[in-house]
Amino acid sequence: MHGARRWYFPDGYLPKGRKNDLSSHESICILNANEEDAEIKITLFFEDEDPISFEVTVPSRRDIHIRLDKKEIVGFKLPREKPYGVMLESNIPIIAQLSRMDVSEDHYTLMTTIGYWED
Repeated sequence: MHGARRWYFPDGYLPKGRKNDLSSHESICILNANEEDAEIKITLFFEDEDPISFEVTVPSRRDIHIRLDKKEIVGFKLPREKPYGVMLESNIPIIAQLSRMDVSEDHYTLMTTIGYWED
């Protein structure tokens, strides 16, 4: 099996900003290179609020990108300009990264990072 069962990203931040058809956003990118589906619980931690969780399934040998600014995907409206951390807990090993697109300036900024992982 490939990857790890738990992933942590302590520096989440959904910037304000919209240009044309683009809006600033963050995505959790998950690769399941295994032969079985991954059942994943994603928990967001905040400085001054209780954690919020939602669950996703990543089919075997597939890759998904979860836009955190899309209420219809995560089930709630993630506040902009408010720091948060992310924990992923999977039933099987997965590979994960966090990406941020910031369009609040004249130039666009893309940031991506591999988090801390453990089994």
